[in-house]
Amino acid sequence: MNIVQIGAYPLSPDCIHGGIESSVYGLTQHLAENHTIDVFDFPRIGGKDCVEQFGSITIHRYCNRGKHNKDAVSCINSYLRDIIALHPDLCHIHGTGTFSKAIYMALWDYGLPMMLTVHGLLREEKWQAVVRKPSLKHIYQYIVQKSDEKDVLNVAPVAIVDTDYVQERLLRYKLARTPQLHVIPQGIDSSFFEIKCNPQSNVILSVGSIGPRKGHIYTVKMFNVLRTRGVDAKLQIIGSLADEKYYSLLQREIKISPFCSDITLNVNLEREELMLAYSSAKLFVLHSREESQGIVFAEAMAIGLPIVATNVGGIPYVVDNGECGLLCNYSDVKSMADMSEKLLTNYDLWCAFSDNARKKASQYNWEGIAKEIESLYSKIAQ
Repeated sequence: MNIVQIGAYPLSPDCIHGGIESSVYGLTQHLAENHTIDVFDFPRIGGKDCVEQFGSITIHRYCNRGKHNKDAVSCINSYLRDIIALHPDLCHIHGTGTFSKAIYMALWDYGLPMMLTVHGLLREEKWQAVVRKPSLKHIYQYIVQKSDEKDVLNVAPVAIVDTDYVQERLLRYKLARTPQLHVIPQGIDSSFFEIKCNPQSNVILSVGSIGPRKGHIYTVKMFNVLRTRGVDAKLQIIGSLADEKYYSLLQREIKISPFCSDITLNVNLEREELMLAYSSAKLFVLHSREESQGIVFAEAMAIGLPIVATNVGGIPYVVDNGECGLLCNYSDVKSMADMSEKLLTNYDLWCAFSDNARKKASQYNWEGIAKEIESLYSKIAQ
């Protein structure tokens, strides 16, 4: 099959930013073994129009000449022209934002077989931003993103969601026509199954984009509680830079910590450095405000890291509470510290959770997931 993937794609496989980039990259690597794959990257501010070749995968990149991500819709005509010229058997669109909606609607008029993957619930994410900090900007973003997400879901006949949580939430949206939903998780690279964490380490690892949604400031506060109790530990935070203001607040939080010398913050690490950090850690902690799935949890579990996280969104569908991780309420710093201390200081418990984590992670191997998606493609393209 000649398949077009439309979604954020990394500029380099050595530095992948965010869940959509990770998902599109992982899926295309496996699909390329049996199909012709063209990837249409989301237009980037300051980028350039070009075509690149990564092995057998062709990457089409476009420049967003505006000042904001929403200005990417100005590239629709170029996008449409180049996709139509390929005569694809199927177009797979990733995301439900403004640009995804625009390209979906444009391609719809040409009668091409299409499917959609929902990456996160924009309605939920933007509403939480309004609740956290009411402002005209956040209210406007909520109204626009909610509308765009609803519009594309109303016309998409088939959609992939990564957890039962997302499926349950979408069924509550009261859409004019709910798409046929298939629960298929986002996968992780097989290299995560080839390395192991360090049970003799005292490093707590937190991986997630640097922004309010991942709650790294709460993780620093938790670490302060842990160290005040006399628990010997170090904290390493790694993530792609998503919010400059939050990054500054996080830096300040670390600076005023009495244990700042035991906290490291790394932004936009390359893959080799990230893998080294995973293999050097004993515990994975992330204080998310919302997640549809959370690919990093599957990555951490694949190398045997027990998880301490928040009981929100799709996390409890990925991390089995009491078996491969412990989950607390969002903003409950004390409970997160209690859970982290329990897993850091009880070796037998840590071993049991580590074994369970590796077993659970086997569900997220791209090889099996790609085959499931291929089967879906065949049905849609008929």
